[in-house]
Amino acid sequence: MKSSRTIVILSFMAIAALVMSVSVAAAGMAFLPGLTSTDEHPKGCVDCHVDAVGGKDFRLNAVLAAIKGHPNIAKVVKILPKDCTMCHKEGSKVPALGFVLHKAHFGPDPAKSAFVANYQGSCLNCHKLDLATGAMTLKSGPTNW
Repeated sequence: MKSSRTIVILSFMAIAALVMSVSVAAAGMAFLPGLTSTDEHPKGCVDCHVDAVGGKDFRLNAVLAAIKGHPNIAKVVKILPKDCTMCHKEGSKVPALGFVLHKAHFGPDPAKSAFVANYQGSCLNCHKLDLATGAMTLKSGPTNW
């Protein structure tokens, strides 16, 4: 039951992202990093979550340290976001990684999302699309702390 609810929520979020992409495309060229523009974030999380943003530390180890009850990931996580799935996987006691990341980046109000405002909410900031196979994967890279 929990996984079907997660699938419904993720499907809704994917549809919302698609609607936003279509809206952007209707206004002109869609912003699709790596396809219609240079990919400024080829390593996904570690390329965006840096400590140099307005003097504030946005690296994930610092962000997650501010969440009450979240374990310290600094010594365990080496590749982001792949290593996060050690805990955040389908059927585990904590929400699946896809649900957590989509909720953090888009919800509850995508119009007020920093991800949408600063990175145009493009799926291809975090995901990589293989045009030959149509497969979508998560970008990843070594931690930056």
